[in-house]
Amino acid sequence: MISHELPLMPIGPDEKRWLAEITGDDETFVLKRDFQPELKPGVWQIFDGWYQIHGQFPGISPFEKEYVIVQDGHMMRHLDFRYMINELPKIKAYEEQRKDRIIYQITTILDEIVAEAPYEGVEEAMLEQKEAMSMVETSSELLNGLTILLKQKDQMIKRFKNYYDQSDLNEWQ
Repeated sequence: MISHELPLMPIGPDEKRWLAEITGDDETFVLKRDFQPELKPGVWQIFDGWYQIHGQFPGISPFEKEYVIVQDGHMMRHLDFRYMINELPKIKAYEEQRKDRIIYQITTILDEIVAEAPYEGVEEAMLEQKEAMSMVETSSELLNGLTILLKQKDQMIKRFKNYYDQSDLNEWQ
């Protein structure tokens, strides 16, 4: 899967920056936006798809709630709202690829957790999480899981290490 890191600096007086993937239609806002989590502060991972971006990428004109499409790793900018509405059938049809992509992202993080806390119990728990993803119906639900996982990854590793390190000590006493 082709992805790029997209660092964004805040623009304007609101000091906000964000990346939202367009995933379908919305009764209120016409286009459904799934706000993507940051990999680290100010950095998002972007894949092929339809997006709305708000922020400043160093060296280029600002994205001011701008619609873009990414295809084969290349971004087409300055798309208008009408273009995005016309793309809705394609956007909706892309749901399975979106789900596969988010499963890939989650799997990568689960593998990183196992690499950092290489204990049999951790490996089993992460395998259960991978298997449970097949039960999830929408990319939005998977995105919620990805967001939580990114926020809690470091804490999870620390807790696993503490738990298993203490367990090892107790076994030898």
